[in-house]
Amino acid sequence: MNQINLHILTLNKYQKRHFGVDYFMNLLTGSNPLFRYYSTPSDQNPVYTPGPVSFLPEMLGFLEKELNQKEKGSVIGVHRNPDIYQGMDSVKPILNLLKKYEMGFFLETTSLKILDDIDALVAFSKELPLLIAIPTATLNHSSVLFGPSLQYENAYKILTKLKLNGLHCGLVIKPIIPMINDNLDEFLEIIKRTITIGVDYIYPTFSIKFDSRKLTAFYDIIDQEAPELLVKYHDQYGMKHAWESPNMSILKKSYVIECRKNKVLYAMKDIIDLYKPDLDIQLKLF
Repeated sequence: MNQINLHILTLNKYQKRHFGVDYFMNLLTGSNPLFRYYSTPSDQNPVYTPGPVSFLPEMLGFLEKELNQKEKGSVIGVHRNPDIYQGMDSVKPILNLLKKYEMGFFLETTSLKILDDIDALVAFSKELPLLIAIPTATLNHSSVLFGPSLQYENAYKILTKLKLNGLHCGLVIKPIIPMINDNLDEFLEIIKRTITIGVDYIYPTFSIKFDSRKLTAFYDIIDQEAPELLVKYHDQYGMKHAWESPNMSILKKSYVIECRKNKVLYAMKDIIDLYKPDLDIQLKLF
C-alpha cells in the first residue's frame, strides 16, 4: 500500500537513450525476477525488490491524476521491471487514459498477453504515437539468467502478429552476457530471422550492469550452471559493475551491416523519429 503515496510517473532524464519516452510509468509492485542478477543500459529502472508482482485497481485513479498534470503529447513508457502483463491481463485501461489525455505510449513486454490487446493497440496507434519493443536474449540457451520469456521463439511469435497488424515494433536484444550468448553466429541468426518479419527496428544492448548483490547472485548462478566460466569471469571482470562482451566490436559491426543492407532502423534517433518525429534530438548509436 505504500506505493500509492509514490509518484506513478517518473520523468525520463535520458530520452535520447530510452526511445523518446517522456515519463516512465509503474503501476505495479514487485520486480522482474531476472533483475536480481543484472540489468542493462536500456533498463530504465534497474532496482530489484523481492516480493510478488501485484496490481491494485485504484492505482489507475492515481495515474489519471498524474496524467492530468502532464503536458499533452507526452509519451508514457513501461519497461519490464516488472512486465506490465505480470500484474494486468490487458493494457486497455491504460490506453483509455492515455487517449483521454492525448498521450503516446511506449510498451516493452515479452508477454503473449499482448496478442489479446492487438485490436486495442491498433485503434490507439491510429490516433496517438505508439511504439512496441519485444526483448529476446537467446535462440535456445536454457538458463535462469534468461528464463522462457527471453527465448527467441517467444519474440518471433509476438513480432510476427504485431507486424501483420501494421504496428510499429521491433526487437531489443538483451542481455548479451559474455561467453554465454554473445556468439556471432547465434546473434546474426536472431537478426536475420527478425528482419524477415518486417520489423521496424532492431536494438541490441551490448553490456550488462551489476551492483554488489546482483553480482554475487550472478556468480552463484554461474557456479551452478557453468562453473567452467567462473575463473574466466574472475580473471577478466572480477568485481566490476559493468561488463562488455569481448566480441562487442564484431557484433556491432555485423549488426549495423545487416540493418543497413535490409533498411531496418538501428540508430536510436531514427527509432524515435519513427513514432515521435517532432522530438528534436541528435543521437547516433555509436
